[in-house]
Amino acid sequence: MKKIIRFICIASFFCAPLRAADIDIMVTTPAKTERCIMDLPVAVEVITREEIKKLPGVTLDEKLSAAAPGLVTARSSGIYSFASVLTMRGFPGAEQGRTLVLLDGVPVNTSATGAVNWNRLSTEGIERVEIFKGPASSLYGSNAASGVINVITKKSVSGYSYAVSYGTYKTFNANVGAGVIAKRLTLSLRGNYLSSDGYISTPISARDAYTVKKYVREKTAELNSSVDVGEAGKIDIQYSHYDGLRGEGVRILTADGTSRRYRTDFTRVAWNGAEKDFSWQTLVYYQRENYIRLNEYYRNGIYNRVDTGGLRNDVGAQAAVSMETLYGINSTFGADYKSGSVDVTDHQLQPSASVSDANDRGKMDLYAPYFQAEKKLLSDRLKLLAGLRYDNAFFHDGYFSNTAVGWTLANGPLDGHRWESLSPKLSAGWDYDAGLSQYISYGRGFRGPALEDMCLSLLRGSGLSARFTMANPDLKPEKVDTVETGFRFNPFQGVYVDPNAYYTIGSDFIYEVNTGGTINISGSNKTVYKKQNVGRVKIYGVELPAKFMSGGFSLSGSYGRSFSHVDRYPLNTALEGKNLTYSPRHSVSVSAGLNTNPVDLNLGWKYKSKQFTIDDNTSWVKAYSVFSASAARSFTRGLKAKFSVNNIFDKRFQESSTDMAPGRDITASLEAKF
Repeated sequence: MKKIIRFICIASFFCAPLRAADIDIMVTTPAKTERCIMDLPVAVEVITREEIKKLPGVTLDEKLSAAAPGLVTARSSGIYSFASVLTMRGFPGAEQGRTLVLLDGVPVNTSATGAVNWNRLSTEGIERVEIFKGPASSLYGSNAASGVINVITKKSVSGYSYAVSYGTYKTFNANVGAGVIAKRLTLSLRGNYLSSDGYISTPISARDAYTVKKYVREKTAELNSSVDVGEAGKIDIQYSHYDGLRGEGVRILTADGTSRRYRTDFTRVAWNGAEKDFSWQTLVYYQRENYIRLNEYYRNGIYNRVDTGGLRNDVGAQAAVSMETLYGINSTFGADYKSGSVDVTDHQLQPSASVSDANDRGKMDLYAPYFQAEKKLLSDRLKLLAGLRYDNAFFHDGYFSNTAVGWTLANGPLDGHRWESLSPKLSAGWDYDAGLSQYISYGRGFRGPALEDMCLSLLRGSGLSARFTMANPDLKPEKVDTVETGFRFNPFQGVYVDPNAYYTIGSDFIYEVNTGGTINISGSNKTVYKKQNVGRVKIYGVELPAKFMSGGFSLSGSYGRSFSHVDRYPLNTALEGKNLTYSPRHSVSVSAGLNTNPVDLNLGWKYKSKQFTIDDNTSWVKAYSVFSASAARSFTRGLKAKFSVNNIFDKRFQESSTDMAPGRDITASLEAKF
């Protein structure tokens, strides 16, 4: 650890990035109310709308992973991936639940799985993205173990916009928008359509007669409205509907083939306001995800088809007030409530002799009060921050059933279970001079167990390798304790550096373990596994972002180095010392831009080192790097044309053992605003 900190101190004098303070951006994520980034002794980065447009990649998670060190995305099939994960600071890249994602302050990780549907978070309509690194559970509770990513949408503007693009694999994308401002009322509408014939992602050695292209069909509609009620504050209303269908690369008898469809309705109503040294923020939200899957396959020469339909609901409310209290302490008091539920049914259609239904359902209610205090001392050179949150959750109404032969042991109601977590945060910052400051902090974060881990039993695999996983309603939350230090170094205007180092110990990590029991299903004994809180991990590393801007030229780079391994696993000591899966030790990105007005040129390069794909580290995917480039030209009357190439050298790398990346992607687009 001493070597890491010494390395950061040295590096801080040789490299540098543009920070949000350069462009007077106030941030809300670290305190839930607006603060100047330089007043916060924590690691926070801001990616603006202009930067997002120029970054390499197509989807938002891909772009963010190229923008900030330590952020790693797992998107094995590009836009055709039905699931994607964006994690940070060495946490496993196959699990989104340890990194909290917000949309205008509302959590979009589902209680059912902890996952985030990144496909519905479009790059259009974004004002900025705030990345709050390190445990943030003292403010945000569950899922904020490694940090928080807050996607903030832009305000409505008058006028109309239209954008259309066409590219590789017959990919067509159209986006339309309209905005109106009438006195105290603002209103905006946006719609998006995406269609692509896709490509074959299955490695050549694994293809058969039923291997087909992955594809995507996607529609989105959004409504945003804001009403200024004068001294009473402002009311925001937000609604979106997403409908995305993605083929998984197998087609036997059905038209769509094996595929997944997500239909999501999202509603947010917020009331915010301020009076002198007092401000308040309240909101209510509702997210409903309708999950549909068609799965068809051959097993032992027999055609199988399973149709899955499920509802994943999340509803919640938040309230917070911020004020200056005794001795000039800026205090924030708040409380959160969230209720999540899952209700999923698998209907076995074929073979006809095995027609059956499996159903899993459960609910979780969570409430949490919290407090955060901030104070400046010694002519504002010393900044102190302290926070504490108490979470109490109750799992109830759990139930699992499967009408197939042999499932009696797993069927029936599941016991209710209550768990709790206490999350402290302590941080201090010191300004050495106008161009150099440092912070040091300690925080505890946690990830609550996902509902499906608590109420879903299932049979994985087939034949002799098949294993039975039984639901565990008694799971507790994972906890992580992190200490970190970082610097902000500003030798002169336009050149900055924010290096940091962190050390994390995670306890009660959830692993699937062999219970030693068996269950007889369809005349064959299967080993029974169950997820348990049995593991401890250690994660530590450094992050070095750098950026230089002068006039229309910009050059930036980021490097993340992490060490992530299993520290203790008493039920399988052979895994102790092994690297965590999908956690690359090195991640690097470099980008350069030149704006000559009206032409905007951008180049990008991204590297990710080897990743282990299974716990015992006997299988992995190779390191890879990709180059990207784009050129945009602005014309009069709000017309803009863009030509971009991602993965210029057509690298067919793998993010998983079962899928190849789509390779080179060429896109031409035209955008008009009036």
